[in-house]
Amino acid sequence: MAANGTDAAQPTVDEVLLDGVYDNLETIGYTGPLLNDDTLSTAIQQGLSSTLYKELVLQLCASLQQLCSLECRVSSPQVPEDLEAFQLELRSLLREMDCHHKSLMESVDVLGDYHKRLLLVDYLLSELMAARLVGQDEDMDTGQSGSIPASLSAILRVYEIKQPPANVTVKQIFDKIIGSTREAVSKAPPAHLLPSLLGQSLSAEQWDTLDKINISLTSEYEVRRKMLLTRCDVTVQSFRWSDRIKGKEEEFSRVYQSHRQQLSGSAPVSLSRVLAAKPDLLTVEKTNSAAVRENTQCSVNKVLIGKVPDRGGRPRETRPPPQMPAFKTRTTDSQDQRKGGGARGRGGSKGRVQGSWSQGKKGGAKGGSWQQDKGSHGNQQQGGGKQKQYFS
Repeated sequence: MAANGTDAAQPTVDEVLLDGVYDNLETIGYTGPLLNDDTLSTAIQQGLSSTLYKELVLQLCASLQQLCSLECRVSSPQVPEDLEAFQLELRSLLREMDCHHKSLMESVDVLGDYHKRLLLVDYLLSELMAARLVGQDEDMDTGQSGSIPASLSAILRVYEIKQPPANVTVKQIFDKIIGSTREAVSKAPPAHLLPSLLGQSLSAEQWDTLDKINISLTSEYEVRRKMLLTRCDVTVQSFRWSDRIKGKEEEFSRVYQSHRQQLSGSAPVSLSRVLAAKPDLLTVEKTNSAAVRENTQCSVNKVLIGKVPDRGGRPRETRPPPQMPAFKTRTTDSQDQRKGGGARGRGGSKGRVQGSWSQGKKGGAKGGSWQQDKGSHGNQQQGGGKQKQYFS
């Protein structure tokens, strides 16, 4: 009986989560009506039918979108038909934030029961406080963003620690923060926090190397993001050519730009992600898995394309190129014709030379032939001004 009494006195997981949600609401500076335990529990039980619960979830999502530069947006459901779209947007936001709660990621109905609704608020509150811890608050951006005083000030605000006096050392401040962190972790339910994926401490040189790797990868992925955004702009620009857009150019631009401005070309990934990484990051889901297809499937995927005419283009069906005619050796007649044509072209010069020698032989007087050639040569020299002879 004593054992049964002891077991009955132990709080349940939901009761521990509810106390943590109540404390976290006070930590983030919430001043609404949900600071009452009964009101908070009743709102979580009612779910989306409760205006207070719905406004709390929307406010937490909006704050995370602003601090973490998230691309997914969660819109407020105006009519009951929008509840399904609201849950899809909520799941997309959780997926972008790498939510480690399987009960929220694997189920289509994110807000199906009391435990899921309570777990969702607890997760959003934890992520919001973590975002402020890493220095993404707007107050830090206007001040010394990224500096040690601004980061420490943000951590102290999260743990509701008063600003230390000037004589307190940095070590004392960190000891106070570590003690508050351990106290907050001890209040979490069992197996609520997964172990860190890093598993060991890094030296200063390793952190410096990791920072250089992060800068290089951020620069590369920034180029890829800008390329995808450029493709998106070109694709949307091609829609303007449709006749149905005529007279609606301003409305078309307004609707597109309202979404386009939310897409950033830079990849906001910092070294704090290394410390926050969990073992579930090693699990990579396929793009065609059921969990992924729940967010990517649409009515267009169910349209089957009918038979289309065959346009060919297969390599095995193409005709071979025309062949060159076979090589043939030249015949003897063609060679003789070429020689004969050349002889006719040089017939005048050849005839004179042969004629001089033949006359010398036939006439029997060699001198006559030489005199004839000499006279002929003299006549050519005298008449050289009239016509040049390049061949004798």
